[in-house]
Amino acid sequence: MKKTLFSIVALALSLATGQAATIDKANISKDAKFVVHLDLDAFRASKIGTTVIEKIREDEGREKLDALAEIIGFDPLTAIHGATMFGTGEEDDGIIVMKHKADNAKLLAFMKLDEHYRKTEHGKHEIHGAGDRGDGKRGYVSFVNATTAVLAASRELAAEGIDLVNGKGAAVKQIPTSLVSAGKKAKNTFLVAYANVEDLKEHIDNESVNQMAKRVAFVMGESDEKFILSISVDALDADAAENMETMVNGLIGFAKLSQDENPEVKDILKGLKVTRNEANVSVHFSVGVDKLFELIDPALKEIDIDLPKP
Repeated sequence: MKKTLFSIVALALSLATGQAATIDKANISKDAKFVVHLDLDAFRASKIGTTVIEKIREDEGREKLDALAEIIGFDPLTAIHGATMFGTGEEDDGIIVMKHKADNAKLLAFMKLDEHYRKTEHGKHEIHGAGDRGDGKRGYVSFVNATTAVLAASRELAAEGIDLVNGKGAAVKQIPTSLVSAGKKAKNTFLVAYANVEDLKEHIDNESVNQMAKRVAFVMGESDEKFILSISVDALDADAAENMETMVNGLIGFAKLSQDENPEVKDILKGLKVTRNEANVSVHFSVGVDKLFELIDPALKEIDIDLPKP
């Protein structure tokens, strides 16, 4: 039970996902160069999420997970509604705004058991530092209200997140259009991401990306029991978009040829579609959830889940 808050939150974010926790522009700084939003309520409402969570409960043991929830104040598989992460691309310059239904008092009591725990204040709010992220530095969290927590790598960033949640920070005026459009690619969207490549060039090692793309939007979700993954790239110009389309189609063709002895994989690759509209290139992938599980882990498909009807 020596896990810190951040390792537990990381577990929750990697495993989890009521009402959908949609992205809120008020929780995104105007200086953000990238945004990632996880709608974990939507993930749990999907066939993918329901099946994965059920598999985790079987593997980890329901009693073990219930005991963990009693100690830390929340069930990492169900207590987080959603999380929005944004940053500038600089190292350790990211903020997470998390919507949850955790027991803040119990969670804080658990944090205080950590030998690295320290408390500071920002206005009327407390900022709690705990854990060792592997570099001797703490992670920071503030329970801004009963259902909202801010996580950051520094006290200063945590304070910035508190101000945003309270409507006192400099938030974006509108969510990027490509991010909004990306969210419509699936009926049940549980992950959307956006990056302003032009502003992130110094942090991107791939020179081809820097020379071809201006903005990238990514979405992952589910529609009619099909897994959906879609990527939209705004290229520097129409010529760059045409080159990108040719390159992506070539990679897909090569992948299909290399899977002649794996008909299941080759069949799934048929779900990849590439389209171009002037300076925009989109890659859309869809595959039946059961077919995806058959390829990834046959044990997942064997779990019989009856989802509630909308």
